[in-house]
Amino acid sequence: MTKRAVELGSMVLVLAFGGFACGTETPREEEPALEESAEPSTIASGLNGPMGVVVDEAGDVWVIDSGTGGDAEIEFPNPFTLEITATPYGETARIIRIAGDGTQTEVATLPSMNLGEEAMGGARLAILDGELYATSGGWAAGASVDRLPYMAAVVRVDEGQVTEVANTWDLESSENPAGALVDTHPYDLTAGPDGMLWVADAAGNTLCRIDPATGDAELIAVFDALPSPIPNPSRDGAMETEPVPTGVAFDAEGNVYVSFLPGVPFLPGSAKVVRVASDGAVSDYATDLTMLTDLETGPDGSIYAVSIGEFTEQGPVPNSGAIIRIGEGTTSEAILTGLSFPTSIAFAPNGDAYITINGMGAPGSGEVMRYPGLVRGAD
Repeated sequence: MTKRAVELGSMVLVLAFGGFACGTETPREEEPALEESAEPSTIASGLNGPMGVVVDEAGDVWVIDSGTGGDAEIEFPNPFTLEITATPYGETARIIRIAGDGTQTEVATLPSMNLGEEAMGGARLAILDGELYATSGGWAAGASVDRLPYMAAVVRVDEGQVTEVANTWDLESSENPAGALVDTHPYDLTAGPDGMLWVADAAGNTLCRIDPATGDAELIAVFDALPSPIPNPSRDGAMETEPVPTGVAFDAEGNVYVSFLPGVPFLPGSAKVVRVASDGAVSDYATDLTMLTDLETGPDGSIYAVSIGEFTEQGPVPNSGAIIRIGEGTTSEAILTGLSFPTSIAFAPNGDAYITINGMGAPGSGEVMRYPGLVRGAD
């Protein structure tokens, strides 16, 4: 297995290796059920690997997908074999705005690479000071061309115009902080309370902070490999797997938390949420979780994670994804189960949740679901 084959990529987790597992979380007994009049509904469909969702102050919902590659080709390392192969490439990743009346508008497109078992394109969205930002694509050593525009990048989207703000390739290629493959995939994107953009690099295994005004990127933390029952060729055969950071969230005190996937062999209970101190020190916060793909702070102040689903020797287990309320140690609890390969979540101030599902699946199968009153609204 390669590091790229075990990272999230844009269609998560290289399903050549099976499906997914939701760990040992149990439903929170005191969590009230949805009212009969507040049934979940689909507010967007036809998406190609939806990876991120956000709600703006006007109540509009924005979603980003990973696309399907394109008609052009570039030589790029195959994520499974690391051989340089002709890789379909094109502007097929999309950012879509969903108005309150359900009207969908394609606002911008971004590059997408079809890597065979997955596509890598748009990843996450964040709103900071009224501006919309996105993470886009990735890059790896061995490509036959220099990094292409808007790949391994944080971009700003303004009235359909896309501007590259920063990239993570410069840091990864010059320093390789985690010391494994030279490979970067800026995945999660969060607007921090400090006015900065915080990025979890799912391939580089780092947490970065980006100044949206200057594009300067600061390395905050490097995440160590995790124990594995099988050797990792990307780490000289060590019995280790990649942590694969996928989500960043802040609590009311400004503490920063990061969710891990982690990589092959995707063992149930091997995922976790860590806390990152101001000096970059990393400590476990919540453990015994499985295949986390997002981390968000709800309007009630609690932190919630997305578990994409169950991975077994028989392959993907349908409808095994969940939304988890994160608690310290092993106290995390599922508040919503039975989801079809969810990848991200966003909350409205009233506690409504918007969840992207079928983040892995056939082109056009992705959706955004609305779950009214999933959590308590802001006081």
